[in-house]
Amino acid sequence: MNMRTFMALLMVLLLCHLCRAQIISSGNDSSDETDLADTQRPSIEGSEEDLVLQTDIWVELLALRDLVVEQSVELRYLKDRVTVLDSLVEDLQKENTVMEARMTAAEILVEELQMKNDAQARDLGIAQQNISSIQETLTVCELHVEEVEKQQEAQARELAAAHLELSAMRETLTVSELRVEMLEKQREVVKVAFSASLLESGEGNIEYGSEFATLIFRNVFTNTGNHYNPNTGYFTAPVRGVYYFRFTGHMAYSEKNMRMRLVKNSNAMVFIGDCKTPSTDPEDNASNGVVLQLEVGDVVSVQLSDSVWDDQYHRTTFSGFLLFPS
Repeated sequence: MNMRTFMALLMVLLLCHLCRAQIISSGNDSSDETDLADTQRPSIEGSEEDLVLQTDIWVELLALRDLVVEQSVELRYLKDRVTVLDSLVEDLQKENTVMEARMTAAEILVEELQMKNDAQARDLGIAQQNISSIQETLTVCELHVEEVEKQQEAQARELAAAHLELSAMRETLTVSELRVEMLEKQREVVKVAFSASLLESGEGNIEYGSEFATLIFRNVFTNTGNHYNPNTGYFTAPVRGVYYFRFTGHMAYSEKNMRMRLVKNSNAMVFIGDCKTPSTDPEDNASNGVVLQLEVGDVVSVQLSDSVWDDQYHRTTFSGFLLFPS
């Protein structure tokens, strides 16, 4: 539209110049006739002015022609640019169409994404509500766990106290068991008694020298606790306590005296004795007893000097028993 307007204006301008030239030429002719009559100027002057005017017109027309040529060249250049721009515009319109299609697809996608986002927002709201509920439940559980932990701590303290009490009871029980065991042993040990005679069988005198030697009473009647040894003739005290001992000796058909003593460890406690028996009094007895305080491991025996008789009637004996522990 701009080029067409320019060309129209150019043609109008050209026509204006032509009309001006004709008017000036007509005016000059009238003026020449008047001047010839009044002033009598020469006609050659008017011809020169017309010539100058026509020359100016042709100069302007040539200038306008050059301008039109330049404008035509520029118009072709502009047409080429317009063609290029139209092609570019067409390409841009196509690209715009593609972009509009993509924009439409993008808007549809955005709408779908918005719908998904709304759905996710709803799901998120539900999830947040669930999380809130779970948190409340968790808080309640934590409080319950804390309470249970406190109860467990209290139970642990009670259990520890129970363990201590149980340990004390076990110690007490152990002590009690030891005491019971000791008492049972003492009760078993308290049952101490023995009695024995000199010969297991036969009869006759047992003769020693003048020095005292331990008699071995081999025929055992009773040996509760087995604390009398019939192989050595020694009684060994199993517990500390008070004991009673008694021994007897029989004289018969002997030319020697009878001397007997009860010995604690190596100390003589009590004695019996008798002289040799005459034919008018061929038999005789002697006995003695004693209560002794013994320690554990003390030994008691009967010793003889000279001779003593024994037979199937077991008239030479050695006995003892525990009266009570001490």
